[in-house]
Amino acid sequence: MIDPLEITTQRVGELQSVPFNLTDKIPHEVGVDLRRGTIEDLSIFISAYIGASSGVGFRAISVTDGQTLPTTTQQEFILVGKGTFYNVAGGSTLVLTEELNAIVSNGSFWFIGVEIPVNVELAGITQLIRSGFTTTTPSENAIFDALALKANVSDGNIFTVTDVVVSIAATQTFTIPTGHKAITVLVNGQPHYKTTGNNLALVNRWSQTGDVVTLTKTTAVNNYVYIISK
Repeated sequence: MIDPLEITTQRVGELQSVPFNLTDKIPHEVGVDLRRGTIEDLSIFISAYIGASSGVGFRAISVTDGQTLPTTTQQEFILVGKGTFYNVAGGSTLVLTEELNAIVSNGSFWFIGVEIPVNVELAGITQLIRSGFTTTTPSENAIFDALALKANVSDGNIFTVTDVVVSIAATQTFTIPTGHKAITVLVNGQPHYKTTGNNLALVNRWSQTGDVVTLTKTTAVNNYVYIISK
């Protein structure tokens, strides 16, 4: 037994102020017994408790538009893109409109944490190929679309126009690029037709031998001949 007559008491406010040290001892009650521990013991306990129960950790998982979010039993967060994501444990469906989103779990279901807009135009990437712009870069998709509109040289889809203003009367022959075949022949805007066994009665016909296109109708001075070939 402690004799209260032999003990001098002091209030905490009457004690000398000294900075805490990890080895300093502090009392704590365990059941009905008083025990001691150190500041270090207490800090380790609190850190472990916070890490296990209140910390929000990143979960590496891939969830795409239209899928159901994963079952969750602890506080954590995941990153997803734009889309509709079906929740778990009665949580509301999440509809996200930004390119990057952090969604957080409360240990049962998911909710929106942060929506992060990703503006590719501001990053120097455009979805167009424009003349005169030297500080931006077109995306791979923009380049693919542009090339798809270009003619394929290997397929021979290169069209050439041979246009001639006749300077000598009675001209009937015109030379087109080597290896080309004439497709369309116009004289003063009027069509001439490739000679076949069924149109020999026509006057305005043409035929080709080698690189020379020959008209059946004689032209006159200043007639305009327009030949498309490939």
